[in-house]
Amino acid sequence: MTITSPWFPVRNAEAAAELHNRVARQIVAEILNETRAAGGSYADLLVICESVLVGVVVECFRLGHDGKVIDLIFTAAKARLAKVRLEALEAEGNG
Repeated sequence: MTITSPWFPVRNAEAAAELHNRVARQIVAEILNETRAAGGSYADLLVICESVLVGVVVECFRLGHDGKVIDLIFTAAKARLAKVRLEALEAEGNG
């Protein structure tokens, strides 16, 4: 599978996944470290996540399509979280 974007040249799915995961790890680490250093709470982390999501959606999509995009993002995020939970259960299981 190839992925196209106005910001990046055509690349294969594996290269895209590597890029997404690498950038996400950097962003998450920065958000966590900055929030901890400032004495922030989990509530602060959630507000920062909301702000990042809004900023990206506003930058990438025309207003009016944002509801559909947010639904897609959260549907994909729920699926990924379910997969993470299942992998954790399998790793800790007795069978």
